[in-house]
Amino acid sequence: MLFKYFIEFDDLGGIKKFCKSKEECKNGKEYIVKLIPIDRKKEELEKQADEFNKSTDKLISDVKRFDTELNKMLKGLRRGRIW
Repeated sequence: MLFKYFIEFDDLGGIKKFCKSKEECKNGKEYIVKLIPIDRKKEELEKQADEFNKSTDKLISDVKRFDTELNKMLKGLRRGRIW
């Protein structure tokens, strides 16, 4: 959404006055302002998806480690070792 506003700035560069008409903002300059809505739910879902992916990767590495240890133990049992 695009809007036309008259804006006055203070000495530090912050917005001092924000008006829709020139009469309300005598010393303000005219600007085009674009408003972009923020969908916070989407950001939250993406964060949760990233966390899920990280935990899934950790689970996969843990399962691989467990599988390796299990295979070592089974190989030792087949050779007649007693644990």
